[in-house]
Amino acid sequence: MFYFTPGQLYFILVRIGCHLFSDIFYVAFVYIWPYRKVLILKNTEKSFPHYSNSQKRQFLRKYYRHLADLITEPFLLSLCPERELHRLVRYENLSLVRNFLIEGKDVVLMAAHCGNWEYLLTLPLEIEAEIFAAYSPVSQRLLNNKLKSMRSRFGIKLIPKKDWYRQVLKQEGNRPAIFLSVTDQRPAKPGGFNLMFLNQETNVQSGAARIALKRAASVVYVDVKKQSRNSYTFSFKVLSEDSQKSSEPALISAYYQCLENTILRQPELWLWSHNRWKF
Repeated sequence: MFYFTPGQLYFILVRIGCHLFSDIFYVAFVYIWPYRKVLILKNTEKSFPHYSNSQKRQFLRKYYRHLADLITEPFLLSLCPERELHRLVRYENLSLVRNFLIEGKDVVLMAAHCGNWEYLLTLPLEIEAEIFAAYSPVSQRLLNNKLKSMRSRFGIKLIPKKDWYRQVLKQEGNRPAIFLSVTDQRPAKPGGFNLMFLNQETNVQSGAARIALKRAASVVYVDVKKQSRNSYTFSFKVLSEDSQKSSEPALISAYYQCLENTILRQPELWLWSHNRWKF
């Protein structure tokens, strides 16, 4: 006979509820409301011109399945008891980041809209350092406070997106810190520089690299794999031990090379429903 602790039973019930709502979203996307289908197919056709029509349909369903999970996973994460978090998120080679902190260096973590980036909010449970991340406030104050409370549950320090660059540069402390940046966002307007990414010339922003250079930080890429439904593993790769020996274009180019490898491994995990290439 199997016995469950109250925490395990609660987590099982929460996960079943999230799966149910996710399945409803998936059915709606596939049969009722094909969310941004034209844009998704346009993005994937340019990135994967070798896909047959059958592969495109299969990919679209895989993406909708992941997107449906992505909608419910923040609630699953916020309701999950801490002792059950290992069922959702695991970290590999985190010692790589710790070593930079021990050496007295700030660390800029370059993540992406791949897998579930909100799971990285659990990082403060795994590493003893102040960790800062940007967030986009919503206009409704009560909802904004609730979302902020959910996201900061594990101890991450949230900074409004519009103040991110300025506040990060002003940040001071007795110990080195980690600055978590989701770096694959499209610039607000054309600028910066272009590079080839997923078979397309892509205009990119370099704010994370600029922060790293200003703070003389080490730069680390955050890789992600989806191990099973709602379960992700994050690992880390050094882009630069000393950013001041590099440059903005070099750091961002290295980041996008790593990101492309991550996407090609599990393409459906990236956020294909956003208009990444057209202004």
